[in-house]
Amino acid sequence: MQTNGPINILAWTLIIIGSIIIISGIVSMIMKSHSDSRMQGSKSKGIILLGPIPIVWGYGKRAWVIAAIVAVSLFLLAILWR
Repeated sequence: MQTNGPINILAWTLIIIGSIIIISGIVSMIMKSHSDSRMQGSKSKGIILLGPIPIVWGYGKRAWVIAAIVAVSLFLLAILWR
């Protein structure tokens, strides 16, 4: 049973506002990257945990080692937590 009460209207409003914020963030990142032509490259590193399995990516030797240590630690913590 669906109603058009205030909670339903609030939910749709929050979804629309969130979508607008995400789209404006993407547009501003694209505009910033085009305006800053001096930037030669970018560096990134991170960890994605799919369940207890870590996926690590990084840029450079040191960043990869640190990310790998964190990923293995999180993996062991997830296994021991169960």
